[in-house]
Amino acid sequence: MRNIIIVEAASTGYNYIEDVVRRGYNPVVLEVRTDSEDLKKFREDAYAAAWHKPDIIRECGTYEETLEAVRKYDPVLIVPGSEDGVTLSVKLSASLGLPGNPVDMLDAMKTKDGMQEALKQAGIRYILGKRVRTPEEGLAFCRENKLKTAVVKPISGAGSQGLYLCDNLDEVERAIASLVNTKNFFGKVNEEVLVQERIYGDEYIVNTISSCGRHRLNSVLRYKKHKTEEGGYIYDYIEFINHLDAGHNKLIEYALSVADAIHYRNGMIHGEYMIDEKGPVLIEVNCRPMGCSQPAEYMDLIMGQHETDSTLDALLYPEAFAARQNQPYRLQRYGCMKILQIPEDMDAVDHPIWEVARQLRSTYKISANAPSSPFTYAKTRDLETAGGLVYMVHKYEHVLRSDLELLRKTEKYYFQFLLNDGKSRRWFLDGNMGKPDFPALMKEYNCTGAVLVAADEQLEIPGAQCVTAGNMENAHKGFDCVIIGFQHTLLELNESACLKLIFTAMDLVRQGGKVIIPKNTYRYLSYEREGAEDLMLIKGLTLEAPQPGKTEVVTGTNERQ
Repeated sequence: MRNIIIVEAASTGYNYIEDVVRRGYNPVVLEVRTDSEDLKKFREDAYAAAWHKPDIIRECGTYEETLEAVRKYDPVLIVPGSEDGVTLSVKLSASLGLPGNPVDMLDAMKTKDGMQEALKQAGIRYILGKRVRTPEEGLAFCRENKLKTAVVKPISGAGSQGLYLCDNLDEVERAIASLVNTKNFFGKVNEEVLVQERIYGDEYIVNTISSCGRHRLNSVLRYKKHKTEEGGYIYDYIEFINHLDAGHNKLIEYALSVADAIHYRNGMIHGEYMIDEKGPVLIEVNCRPMGCSQPAEYMDLIMGQHETDSTLDALLYPEAFAARQNQPYRLQRYGCMKILQIPEDMDAVDHPIWEVARQLRSTYKISANAPSSPFTYAKTRDLETAGGLVYMVHKYEHVLRSDLELLRKTEKYYFQFLLNDGKSRRWFLDGNMGKPDFPALMKEYNCTGAVLVAADEQLEIPGAQCVTAGNMENAHKGFDCVIIGFQHTLLELNESACLKLIFTAMDLVRQGGKVIIPKNTYRYLSYEREGAEDLMLIKGLTLEAPQPGKTEVVTGTNERQ
């Protein structure tokens, strides 16, 4: 059988496994030697997600031994599935005469200073920087080049791990001291770190594919990040760019020139760029598929193709690649990835993000710990310490944007609705809010027609059907008014079950109908009144203004088409 070797099929690179099978080849994964626990976890996730289980071989003690182990498979191609696989895939491809890239350009492909040096040699814009071993060397570099701010980061890395944005020289000194002699993303010791001039602007991703030295645009995305108190740089969300704006063509032209500058010939470049008042400049190239473990089907929905699929076609069928090199840039849907940021160290006992994200029309997939599994989280400092990820896609931009902003607002103000430490409703246990007067509420808010009351116990209420948490499934959808009157029932549930119960009750209202949550109930919710309002918005209800002189309630109308 004809074989294709994937060196480290991790993160989004796991899609290579199925793509290889679909082309009639046999996938063989080559694992590199590593001490990185992050990479080992990526491997486990990749193998679990793959439908076909690939053959697995491991890097041997010497390169020659590894080469012979690979040679036995007589591979047609060798491709890197993640950053860890770039070096070995380039060397093995060269040794076996397979489509690949120049071994003597590995520094430009792998090291953050080497790639900038390649741009300098090519005569295109680059970022000034220097390798240093001590804070004193770094400070001397900054003073010599009149830099009042700087970036400090590992020579090699991924996922913004170990990246520091320094606003002054004191921060530069502390960042270097904290990085030197620590391990980078790949488990290797940072004997040196890179100090660079700091660029201010908008950050973009340009993904390109190359075949026999010809390059083609694959996708353009935009990062939204922000600086942490510690000086790190963490992701908020990443959005696909559907329509090119003024300045984007200059960015794309620059990205294609970067591929030429590093003498790139075959495969994928995931490039990260900044646009400032001088135009585009490279932050770093990554000669492998983009990260975030994006499912192939997700990218297909957005782009009509996905990068590992397109890369294999470029390498296996270079003539067809050349014929399509100038095809227009068109995306089919709007997409983004929301990265969950943990505001502080916490012990989560519950993950209600699953219930929240399921209510949003644009949610494609949720990547987070299981709903009821306890987990200890560290405060988010980089991509690897994020709390989860929601993949979002929709035909209409306004729907995607609305869902994204709801998630961001919930994350900022109502975080216990996403990850819960079990304490958000604990203070209500000894409280007594008094039971809702359902008949009075119905009269006061003109609840007529089909009315549903959801309560702790079964009640006889004139003009309404009453249900409890235990028999709500007996109620059919289509009520003109739903009054959610649970109290102690909510305290008996964890946050996920609580939100599921609330959302299930909201589901029963018809289009044009209203949902009412009285004060006696929303006082039992995390974040009380504002929490009830946020849950209604997540469900897609339109919040109504309070009515003067009437009982305090939160009201929402189902206006969704």
